Amino acid sequence: MINFGQRLFVAGCLLAGCLGTTRADNGSVDMLVAKGLSLEQQLDPRAALEVFREAAEARPEDAFIQQKIAQQLSDASFLEPDILVRHRLISEALQYAQRAVELDPNSAVARLSLSVLYGKLSVESGLRTKIKYARLIRQNAETALELEPDYAWACHVLGRWHVEISQLGMTRRAIINLVFGGLPEASLAEGIRMLEEAVRLDGDDVGHWVELGFAYQLAERNEQARFCWEQALALPSTRIYDPAAKQRATLALAETDED
Repeated sequence: MINFGQRLFVAGCLLAGCLGTTRADNGSVDMLVAKGLSLEQQLDPRAALEVFREAAEARPEDAFIQQKIAQQLSDASFLEPDILVRHRLISEALQYAQRAVELDPNSAVARLSLSVLYGKLSVESGLRTKIKYARLIRQNAETALELEPDYAWACHVLGRWHVEISQLGMTRRAIINLVFGGLPEASLAEGIRMLEEAVRLDGDDVGHWVELGFAYQLAERNEQARFCWEQALALPSTRIYDPAAKQRATLALAETDED
């Protein structure tokens, strides 16, 4: 979904195209970016990726474009069934996100892109790498939230981090503490608080409601969990991840009905 800032950017690009510009190259790049954002909104990351790559060739030092390439690669990986191709796409996305942060260290979106991509890479990593990435996920998500305190997705990522880390068993946590130097403290309560904040900031996003529901379920707050999943199912799907999130919510509701 294109947020308010992106809508302004698109409008500016279109206006520049209508009025003309003294720098034709910049004007054409702006139009490419506008096209890429439109394709992103149409949930076509592969097509958007090609457009943003073309824009990056003309404007390689633009952090916004670098982050957009990272985002399309990440989204395209979600649609990719081949595990090796998926890993390649995510690894490439990480390089672009890192470049975006180098170009603009104060970009909350670029910082959060790093968190999300480290999370995706950790799924298929060994324990040592998982622990390394877990630290980087939290570090970059916290930085993103410091840069943009009302960033719903930074709250979401931090919330999920707390929920998942808090569920590590005592044996695994002891091994992590002994061999790998431990992890920052995490709690289910803090995870719930952060996910509640994500919902408060952006209540139209399916993913926030679904993850908050699962966090409530872990806390044995089952009626609240059901409410969250029902809310998620009532919302339109606006991101490529939403149908899968809704499927998880549907299955969770069915399981609670059987209890």
